[in-house]
Amino acid sequence: MNNKEAGPLKKFFLSLTGGILLGGILSYFFLDYEDSNYVLLNYYGADKKIVKEWDFQFISNAGFIIIGLSVLIFLIWTYFERRSNGF
Repeated sequence: MNNKEAGPLKKFFLSLTGGILLGGILSYFFLDYEDSNYVLLNYYGADKKIVKEWDFQFISNAGFIIIGLSVLIFLIWTYFERRSNGF
């Protein structure tokens, strides 16, 4: 391994970090987050109770985008690393 190559763990963690940043930004701007809160009226004597839930479809889609971008960054990085070494 020469100085131009990154170690496998360093490449993995930087690819994962890049995927989280890019995937998080893309998910925030392009996926529609739907608020899953609802209100229960007259709940055991209380006037109203607000129930807050997570939007699991948004979370899973954002996770798939983050994992996909991380793998893509890793593969592109490996391709250019091998290309620069003459393989």
